[in-house]
Amino acid sequence: MRISLRRPVSALTGVLTASALGLTATVVTEVAAPGTAHASSVGGSISRNEILNRAEWWIDNYGAIYSQDQADAKPSVTGEKYRPDCSGFVSMAWRLPKDGGWDRSTRSLTSYGDTDYISLDSLKPGDAILDSVDGHVALFHKWTDSSKSQMWVYEEYSTGDPGRHVVKSKSAYENSGYRGVSYDEVVGSTGSASVYGTLSDGRLTYTRIDTETGRRSHGAVASTAKLGFTPKAMATLNFNTVLVTSTSGYLYRVDVITNNNSLEFDTPVRLGSGWTHDLLTYDGSGHLYGIADGTLRRYTIGAAKPTASNITGNTLIDTGFALQTLTSTGPDWLLGTTSGGELLSYRIRGAGDWSRYELRSSTWQTMDNLIAPGGGAFYGHRAEGSLHAYLDTLPDNGSGADLTGTGTVDTSGWTQILLSAQPRTAQ
Repeated sequence: MRISLRRPVSALTGVLTASALGLTATVVTEVAAPGTAHASSVGGSISRNEILNRAEWWIDNYGAIYSQDQADAKPSVTGEKYRPDCSGFVSMAWRLPKDGGWDRSTRSLTSYGDTDYISLDSLKPGDAILDSVDGHVALFHKWTDSSKSQMWVYEEYSTGDPGRHVVKSKSAYENSGYRGVSYDEVVGSTGSASVYGTLSDGRLTYTRIDTETGRRSHGAVASTAKLGFTPKAMATLNFNTVLVTSTSGYLYRVDVITNNNSLEFDTPVRLGSGWTHDLLTYDGSGHLYGIADGTLRRYTIGAAKPTASNITGNTLIDTGFALQTLTSTGPDWLLGTTSGGELLSYRIRGAGDWSRYELRSSTWQTMDNLIAPGGGAFYGHRAEGSLHAYLDTLPDNGSGADLTGTGTVDTSGWTQILLSAQPRTAQ
């Protein structure tokens, strides 16, 4: 099969420079390409993060290999071979099955009942931009700014040219008859994760992650000021309010003033003593959970910026919660790991009334922090500074069958000793 293609529309071109990792930086607009997680299967569900990772791997590893001949197919990062032209490249990124040994062409890309046409304004990372008449397709990465006038795309372009990552004009695409295309098997949450952290020297950090792509979209920014006490556990209540316990047993409220180009906060407010919790998390629906020496307690938070009188309840749920990490995936749902490597989910109904579910039986002992912004998305931090993304499609079904790894946010640079995400910012 030969596929007649024309050159894509002319527009601005450029090379993306990956920003250096590290927590002393201010706003980071791009980070180095995360490692690829092979959570998908051919023709099966795939995350936007993995689609972009597959595209980046191909661009990074192959030079000027462009060919419309199926016999010149090249291996993808997972080993399956795809034709190195524009439609073969998108088929590779989406990990599409073949039809009689052939990859889809620009004219057949939308003929299998697993895609939908969308407007160019509706494009999300991992969608495609297609002109099936004149024969070219590219993979959408992201908009360059909020005006949506320019976009980053990945594409195999033409003979003699290597695959590339370039900026293209939306109006030029529109004028040439291009349409957006979404792939039905793409899965993942939408929204963002607003993540606060503490460094070993007592400074506070803020980072935002796009939960659709698993990429950092802001930060990390670190405060100049220090908390003034040694933090032990933390829980984020909302965008600018964090609760932190100290090694001396006090609970503090930290009110953030700004977390944009710098991170500033007011002097922490001491709310009370006797807070000896090793772990702390907030479920976004009024309940704060804390574990001290294996004992789980639940508190009710009655204000966006609570004083001591706004923290009530102090319900003893039960003992025996020997967890090394703790986060909340939804109202009265907890997620944690054990030193033995288990990943466990808990449904809390009240004192002595709860259910435990084993999502994974091993390997999770490497995680020293878990954070969850909602929507089934959660992240695991490892001591060497890496952060890994996961998706639990149905986080309240007590099953790990729908749990997948969706990529690595960063392989290094996350040097915080504590991490906490604002709940319910993703869906």
